[in-house]
Amino acid sequence: MKRFLFILISLLPITASSSEPTSTPPEIIHTKWFSHYEQIERRVDIYIPEAEEALPVLYLIHGINGYEGAWQDRGGAVDTLIQMMQSGRCQPMILVMPDCNKWVFKERPINHGNRWKCVIRYPELSHEHQLEYAVSDLIDMIDTTYAVTECAVAGLSDGARIAANIANTRPDRIRTVGLFSPVLHKKQVPKDSTQTYYIYVGKNDMFFLSGERFHRRMNRAQRPHRFIVLEGSHNWRMWRRCLSDFIANSFPTSAQ
Repeated sequence: MKRFLFILISLLPITASSSEPTSTPPEIIHTKWFSHYEQIERRVDIYIPEAEEALPVLYLIHGINGYEGAWQDRGGAVDTLIQMMQSGRCQPMILVMPDCNKWVFKERPINHGNRWKCVIRYPELSHEHQLEYAVSDLIDMIDTTYAVTECAVAGLSDGARIAANIANTRPDRIRTVGLFSPVLHKKQVPKDSTQTYYIYVGKNDMFFLSGERFHRRMNRAQRPHRFIVLEGSHNWRMWRRCLSDFIANSFPTSAQ
């Protein structure tokens, strides 16, 4: 019952509107990849800046009941990246934003899922759709399709748990991990000590204690990480700030 209530409460703020609407959207590739674990196709949005050399890749994982467009539609991820690249605050990079909804698209009651039905079926869906394996297939597809160098992954809320699982599944590719308002437990503590984690929580975030506990677990395991407390709560306004700070720390320009 406690687990059910915890998940129920966690769903409510995820649907909050973004703090500012996205202006003219940049050109984004809308495509699919095949998840061998689930034996289904999943949708993914990809942004690739113009560059003559191989680029790093950042995978962005949405929260529960999200969809592949959430990070741009509500988080302005591509707009943020473009502004940071133009101002010299980060390297050019590829953004990959997969659909990691546990309720696969063809079965969803509405276009982007149904949060109440997700609550009821959450344990079942979590077991059936272990999304770290699906995203591992996506990483392989991106590696073989584009000229890429290092990889990072970041996720918000329940997506932070998925991001941590992805990092544990692919330590060969994931160098840096961003966990925004994370819902985590001891299973997500990394096995690989070469990865660097950034844990972000808001002072008024309902999952502040979850992030703080994970920070202590990382200390005990002697895993490299930074624990960053921001003004804010469990919403897109804070996650936009988390994203820009994470990008600046993970992919600084050579001049920085």
